[in-house]
Amino acid sequence: MLFSARAFRTWGHILVGASLFAMSFIVIMLAAEQVVEGGVRFTRATKAIGGAAFVGYVGTAWLVRREHPPPG
Repeated sequence: MLFSARAFRTWGHILVGASLFAMSFIVIMLAAEQVVEGGVRFTRATKAIGGAAFVGYVGTAWLVRREHPPPG
């Protein structure tokens, strides 16, 4: 199985993981802008990519939790 249900046991872990996942995409976008544009700007595209990463992580967690509910 690609995703382990253990990582998605609590919604607190899910939100922390989603935040870190989104931040990694934002950092990559800002680094790319530094290389391509010569300066770091927090653009609408950067926000959209970070938001999409966050929503995608939470959506994946929801699907995994639906398929494999946590014990208890």
